[in-house]
Amino acid sequence: MASEQHIADIPRMTGHDLAHLVLSTCGPMPHLKLQKLLFYVDAWHSVFFDVPLVEEPFEAWVHGPVLRSVWSEFRDVSVLNNDIPAERIDRKLAERTKGSITADQLEFLGDLLEEYGGHTAYHLENLTHSEAPWIEARGGTPPYEASNARISKETTRRYYASRISSR
Repeated sequence: MASEQHIADIPRMTGHDLAHLVLSTCGPMPHLKLQKLLFYVDAWHSVFFDVPLVEEPFEAWVHGPVLRSVWSEFRDVSVLNNDIPAERIDRKLAERTKGSITADQLEFLGDLLEEYGGHTAYHLENLTHSEAPWIEARGGTPPYEASNARISKETTRRYYASRISSR
């Protein structure tokens, strides 16, 4: 997809904007699930468009990848498995965000949310825990210990790109 458009011209967004776009598309969900969906959107976007969708780094927390800004935004209404309430979803922002990305990106987002969106938060957490980006970022930190280590965007892109080429 990136070959059709110069990388510098591919629209990017903040984690905040992406979170509201995902919530508007999928509806209320647990914070834990939202964080994993954001990670997979960003990871696969970097594979198909040669650039991450979100500049902010994900951190390798106990329950998987987390965008700290999104965690801060919703921590008062959703901790792990409580749904983020519908009234906290900024649908106007989501519509503006949709309008600011390309048709290819919008199609990609729909496909990715269809692929991952039906899974539970727990399934997505376990999935991220079995994959190289989270494991590498945590180094020797045991899975149950807190960490705010950054997950490398380059490691993430390489890992998911290799999953395509190994099929």
